[in-house]
Amino acid sequence: MVISMIGAIDIGGTKTITGLADQNGQILEQIKFESCTENWETHFERCAESLSKLCKRHQTETSGLKGIGISLPAMTDSEKGILVYAPFSGWRDIPVAEWFARRLNQPAVYVENDVNACALGELKFGHGRTYKDFLWITVSTGIGGAVVADARLITGWHHLAGEFGHLKVERVHPRRCPCGQEGCLEAHASGTAIGKAFQEYLLSNPEAEQILKAHPYPVDAYGCRMLAVKGDKGAMEIYRQAGRYLGIAIAQAVNLLNPQAVIFGGGVSASLDLLEPEIRRVLEKEAVHQAGRAVFLYTALGYEAALAGAAALVP
Repeated sequence: MVISMIGAIDIGGTKTITGLADQNGQILEQIKFESCTENWETHFERCAESLSKLCKRHQTETSGLKGIGISLPAMTDSEKGILVYAPFSGWRDIPVAEWFARRLNQPAVYVENDVNACALGELKFGHGRTYKDFLWITVSTGIGGAVVADARLITGWHHLAGEFGHLKVERVHPRRCPCGQEGCLEAHASGTAIGKAFQEYLLSNPEAEQILKAHPYPVDAYGCRMLAVKGDKGAMEIYRQAGRYLGIAIAQAVNLLNPQAVIFGGGVSASLDLLEPEIRRVLEKEAVHQAGRAVFLYTALGYEAALAGAAALVP
């Protein structure tokens, strides 16, 4: 019996992954390379060549795939298959589905915003088999979100539902967000924000800098995590503050949506053990009691959830 394979492309701001998946969302093989933001056609061509190479290794053609799903770090119109706007690159109004369908001789091409794709992947292949109402949050370089209600992705009028990273969490000392506004969750609790806070802490604390020299961790959110795990009070406080901001935003979300679960993805979410105590403390204070009991889970799809999410786009 021949099992239909699915083509999956996860285009990220810094890296891109192409892969082949089976119908259960298992990635059979993948190729990873840097994203080229200067010219979208040049990058799409490399994606097409990479996926074609994988197909040949598995003795098939792109035309023989069940379909191709593409995850994009951008606002998208999934119904029309168009990338509307990608802040990381400045790309606008690109007919992604049409381009790949023509280039790869495969009419079944589906595109979606990366976080929405992650949520759909979770729904189809992960915790969504247990929870049908959940909030999916990615905490990485930035912060994104997606809403699944009654086993259905909620996209909103302009496909902007779930812009969790731009809930306002700080009014007194707001930091500027890449979106141009101030006080957004992304500006205060993303990996980038944690890294900046860690840099400021090291500049004001020579003792912590000496510890870092003894343990050559990077000066970013990961390095901050490693010092926090070792009991450094300053690093622990940075994660406590990030947890507080996440708690404020999650309280707003659960009060509005009443999800069964909040599912976390992204590199910083691997530090959920450091973040959750403060998130829970804030929820106890600011969320409606029953709504605040949502289960917290790390994604079942692993670090490369967006690739599985891309595969999930193919019906």
